[in-house]
Amino acid sequence: MTTGSNQILSKKILKVKYTFVLLFIVVTALTKKTAYSQSVNIDSITVHLDTIYQREIRLKELLSKATSYRDNHPKLSKALSLYGVNQSKHFNLQKEEVLFTKELGIYHRRKNQLDSALIYYNKAIKITVDTSDSLNYYRLKGSIGNVLKAQGNYKEAIKNFMTVIANAEKNNNPEDIVVSSVNIAAVYLAMQNPEKAKDFYLKALRTKSKVSKQAAPKILSNLVVVYLNLKKIDSALYYSEKAKKIITSKRSLANLNNNRGIIFKDLKKYNQAAEAYKKALSYYELLKSTSGITKSYNNLAQIAILQKDLPKAENYLKKGEKLIQTSKDLSTRNYFYETQIDYYNANKDYKNVLLATKKLNAIKDSILGIDKQKAIKDIEIKYETAKIKQEKKTAEQSATLARLESTKNKNLFIGSLIIVGLVLLAALLSYSRIKTQKKAELITLELRETQKRLALEKQYRDSELKALKAQMNPHFIFNALNSIQEYIILNEKNLAGDYLGKFADLMRRYLQYSDAGHINLQQEIESLKMYLDLEALRFGEDFKYQVQLDETLNPELIKIPTMLIQPYVENAIKHGLLHKEINKKLHISFTQNTNKTISCTITDNGIGREASSKIKSKVKNLQPSFSSQANANRLNLLNEREDVQVGVQIRDLKDTQGISTGTQVVIVIPILKN
Repeated sequence: MTTGSNQILSKKILKVKYTFVLLFIVVTALTKKTAYSQSVNIDSITVHLDTIYQREIRLKELLSKATSYRDNHPKLSKALSLYGVNQSKHFNLQKEEVLFTKELGIYHRRKNQLDSALIYYNKAIKITVDTSDSLNYYRLKGSIGNVLKAQGNYKEAIKNFMTVIANAEKNNNPEDIVVSSVNIAAVYLAMQNPEKAKDFYLKALRTKSKVSKQAAPKILSNLVVVYLNLKKIDSALYYSEKAKKIITSKRSLANLNNNRGIIFKDLKKYNQAAEAYKKALSYYELLKSTSGITKSYNNLAQIAILQKDLPKAENYLKKGEKLIQTSKDLSTRNYFYETQIDYYNANKDYKNVLLATKKLNAIKDSILGIDKQKAIKDIEIKYETAKIKQEKKTAEQSATLARLESTKNKNLFIGSLIIVGLVLLAALLSYSRIKTQKKAELITLELRETQKRLALEKQYRDSELKALKAQMNPHFIFNALNSIQEYIILNEKNLAGDYLGKFADLMRRYLQYSDAGHINLQQEIESLKMYLDLEALRFGEDFKYQVQLDETLNPELIKIPTMLIQPYVENAIKHGLLHKEINKKLHISFTQNTNKTISCTITDNGIGREASSKIKSKVKNLQPSFSSQANANRLNLLNEREDVQVGVQIRDLKDTQGISTGTQVVIVIPILKN
């Protein structure tokens, strides 16, 4: 090879490379454009749907879009159906989910992806069972029947269709009766059982419904084929006449006229047969169906041979021969050579009969080979299917056995753990119980010791308090007798008897309360008034007192410690009012603070604590104030026993110029429990 030729070859190779690259870019661009167009389409649809706020209407519109794209844009229909399934699940609208899932089954059935179609149909069926949606349940049964028919599983297909018919007859649903009857008839035709097919076509035809009217042309055409197979020519002619009146489809009219030609040929009405075949030829020509045109020429040639019009037969065969050269349909070529042999026999051209017979045998061998290959392939498919099923069954059984064994071992292990756990728990509980019992015994001992100690302390405090009260009572008597002595000295002696009588009543009351731990507020107030009356007799008209009780208080129900207020009243008189010359006033008020305490406020307009202290310091040999110290000790003892403590607050009262105007004592007293 020369250098020049090498350069030319290199240029050609480079050109081819560029051509392939350009072709790849164009194909990629077209693919992207299609994908982009579909994406835009989906986006525009979803944007439109988002404007519909009611969920059911929105999904109904989406389903309408999916079904409308089923023929022209199947991938878009599938995408919309998947979107519809997700939306239905999101909003828990199970009826809509059934319809979208069914639509996905239809998509895969049309793609001849029959296993996938069955998966989606069965998913939809499961939802209808859960929601008791009987209408869609039986319609899905029909859809599954069509898939089973396409798979060649005729027995199960018929079973599904019969289930639909039984339900439709029960619920008076003629549409489902018609559709399922037509489907069953088609199955029987595929099974080469025209007698059964005839029965179901007639059942569909006799059922009155809108569907039967729409399906009538197809049903009548199929009845013509069925009766031809049954060799019932008169019935075939009858139904062909009825079909001719209502069929409008060109293809259906072409097939019908072809069948009418067969009918008239069997009835030996050759002119009518030729007329029917010519009509079929005209429709096939409109449809540009090469096989149909070739078949029509063969049929017309057959009629011409039967009519002994051999030139006409030769003319039809020549037209057919031109078409048969490019036809790949072996059955059409087979029929052509059979007709050609009939023509040569009628023309006594035995040499061409022999040549045509050789061609016919070659075609038959090809058909036989194809049929054998198809049969072998079908057997292989059935074998592989059975093998896969058996392997699947074996695998499932092995998995089941392994699962059962695993479950058994798991249960044994869990059982062992439970037993060990129960033993440990029992031991732990037993130990905890023994420990709790010992702890309880220890706590009981400690509690008893504590109770004994508290009892002893209480006895000690009570005895101490009683001893203190025993000291306070003689102290009060001593002060009272001093007051009587002063009264006798300072006042007329004839009033001493009255004073002593009131003093005796007061002593009797004190003696009565001395052993009591507490008295009610009413008894305390009465004792105070008796005491203040004695003091009023002592001071005369210069002394005025007032005891005020809050209206919210019920004095008979309120319990307070015995002889708690009297010492403070006594101090107010002795240290505050005694040294005041005239207009001696004492005010005692009782108010409730909370449901646990009350306040007693003692207010005097005496000389005040500061002036009283100065007087005390000037007086020699003055005995120490036993009452104040004893009262303080008593308060300490009371506060140790009670939850709420007694509080005492003493305040000096002064005017704007800082001159003392008296003393105020506020006692916060706990209300004792009964």
